[in-house]
Amino acid sequence: MSPKALHLGRYVASRNGVTLRYTIQTVTPELSEDVIDHMKYYLQREPLISHDNLLGDPSSYKSYKTLWRKAISNGVSLVALEETQTGSPKVIGANVIYVAEKDQVDDTKYEGKIFNHVMNAFKEITNRGKIYEKYGINRYLAAHGLTVHPEYHGCDIGYRLLQCRKPLCKELGITATGTVFTAKVSQHLASKVGFEVLSVEDYQSFEVDGEKSYEDVEGDIRFMGLKYNK
Repeated sequence: MSPKALHLGRYVASRNGVTLRYTIQTVTPELSEDVIDHMKYYLQREPLISHDNLLGDPSSYKSYKTLWRKAISNGVSLVALEETQTGSPKVIGANVIYVAEKDQVDDTKYEGKIFNHVMNAFKEITNRGKIYEKYGINRYLAAHGLTVHPEYHGCDIGYRLLQCRKPLCKELGITATGTVFTAKVSQHLASKVGFEVLSVEDYQSFEVDGEKSYEDVEGDIRFMGLKYNK
């Protein structure tokens, strides 16, 4: 039997003058592949990934799908579903989430030069954030990407997905969350929710694997965290 979804919120917004109703819940197995397909929008918009044209590298794209599938299988990722007249909800947003633990070692080998380069960038800025030491924790809620369907921008879906980490953390007995935010929009949304900057580096000076790979990218990369009060 498939695990039941944890429902975290029901929301109403206006989309092109029409009322939009959607819910946010954890991703169940039957929604897994729909969410993975939806996450291509993340690859198209995320600054480092789009800069390196990861979607043009089949091995790297395959590795990202494997990474997402592994995270989603743990049952803590979030999906925003539009309520439709047909009764078949439509995926309009998703946040692939996992629980990061102190001293945990992941020996999984992933193919794709671009995939591994991007992952090393995320690991570098995350390690600089020292979230375990700063928050006095042994685990936290982390993520492998958040994205909203292009036709649903401006409906607060990304903001709501970030907000829903709080009740999810409470359900899991976790007191903090932390994520790498690479675009101005996502950094702004994270700040609105209450995230603070734990580490930051301008793209022009950011070194990954011993080289400056993003000197022509505007802005900065930030690892941001949020400690919840019990």
